[in-house]
Amino acid sequence: MPVLQTYQSPVFEVLIWNATEPLHFFIDALELTDNELVVLQQKYRNPIAFRQWLASRCGLQQLFNTSHRAFQKNKTGKLELEDKQSQVSVSHSASYIALAKAQQAIGLDLQVPSPKLERIASKYLAPALLVELKKSPYYIDYLHIYWGIKEALFKAYGLGKVDFIQHLHIAPFDNISKGNTSATILKPNFKATYQVFYEKTENYYLCVVTKV
Repeated sequence: MPVLQTYQSPVFEVLIWNATEPLHFFIDALELTDNELVVLQQKYRNPIAFRQWLASRCGLQQLFNTSHRAFQKNKTGKLELEDKQSQVSVSHSASYIALAKAQQAIGLDLQVPSPKLERIASKYLAPALLVELKKSPYYIDYLHIYWGIKEALFKAYGLGKVDFIQHLHIAPFDNISKGNTSATILKPNFKATYQVFYEKTENYYLCVVTKV
């Protein structure tokens, strides 16, 4: 499974794959036992979800140079490395798989263009901001980037129960092709600031947040 794109910064590393290999490629690479395979097939009855799980675990093995069995979900469903020496985040959209690692809390979102984000825009953007964005010729791009940043923040937080409008706040940005900004998660008993990296490519939007 060759790496399609690599992103590296002083605080994170991201690898992206276009996972088009046949299923047996992933099954062999993960060295799954017959019993493990049966359990996974029962858990992921949707063939797309099954493929994405397999491909993401192959990616984890490449990014961390360790067995996929070294990763487990905690009680809130957040994926963790057993020794907790690094933080990890996973995202997939269509055939693309993206994985990120960092020493601090990190969240990652990769999204292929989707008309759904326009239909649900009022669920993740405040009314006043939505009115302003609609004036821009890059309205659809802004929707994808705002959504991606908020999804990444949700993953970095990792505890659920987040209101995407009330709790997630993103500093303004202008360049929709590639850039950096900052964001804050603000809840009654929690506050944290995050660095944000985002990029629009020909095939997907990528957003990465790391806790400051």
